[in-house]
Amino acid sequence: MAQETISIERALLKSEAFRTLNGTEKTVLLDFLMKRTFQKINTKPGRKAEWIITNNGKIEYCYSEAEKKGIPRATFMRAIDTLVSNGFIDIAHSGNGGVKGDKSLYSISDRWRKWGTDDFIEASRQKDGRLGRGFAVFWRNKKSNSGNKKDNPSVINSDNP
Repeated sequence: MAQETISIERALLKSEAFRTLNGTEKTVLLDFLMKRTFQKINTKPGRKAEWIITNNGKIEYCYSEAEKKGIPRATFMRAIDTLVSNGFIDIAHSGNGGVKGDKSLYSISDRWRKWGTDDFIEASRQKDGRLGRGFAVFWRNKKSNSGNKKDNPSVINSDNP
C-alpha cells in the first residue's frame, strides 16, 4: 500500500464502538491507523491480495507528539483509555514517561468487532504507579508528616503541662 493512502474498513466506520467516539478520539485513532506499515502477503493465484501490519506492537505515539498536534495531555490520555476500552488499540508496552527512550508501544486491535457483546474481551490502560510524580508525592508526604508535631502549625508549644 502506498504511504499516501490510509485504509479503513467500512465495518469499522459503521461499528457502534466507532460511532461512540468523540472528535478527539477519532482523530487519535486515525493517527494510529496512519502509523501502520503494511506488507503484502503472497496468496494463491486468483485470490485477493492480503496485507499484514508489519509494525503492530511497535507503533509509537507519545504525549509530546499529541501536544504538537494541539491535543492536551489529559485529553490524549482519555482518548487512549477510550480506544483501548473500545477495542481499537492495545498497549503492547507501557513506557516509563520520565525515562528517555522508554516510550509506550501500541498495536492495532480487532477487539472492536465484538464490542458490546458478551464475547468482547475488555482491556484497560495500566494506572501509572510511579510514586515520584504528581499527587502521589503530595499524599505520601502528607501521610509521613501527619504525626509530626514540628510540622503541624496547629500545635502550640507551651511550658505548662
